[in-house]
Amino acid sequence: KGPNDRITLGFVGMGTQNRGLLNGFLGNKETQVVAVCDVDTTRRENAKKKVEEYYAKQTDKGTFKGCSEYKDFRELIARKDIDAVVVATPTLEP
Repeated sequence: KGPNDRITLGFVGMGTQNRGLLNGFLGNKETQVVAVCDVDTTRRENAKKKVEEYYAKQTDKGTFKGCSEYKDFRELIARKDIDAVVVATPTLEP
């Protein structure tokens, strides 16, 4: 399989649940994370940094700048190059 055979992913909401899922998808050679979204600037920037650092380690140059960040999820889901979006929330206990 080539790079075009990968499923491109966007992540909406970078809280605890999605951060854990992000780790799993980063390690999957059949997926590539191309965008993250969160209204919280720190969470959003940290997720982007994590993605770009992970993929940078996979390149010969040691750099990667292919993850976009969004504050508004509607901008992320409007992208035609994203195959799937990961949205996860924890179970709320009564």
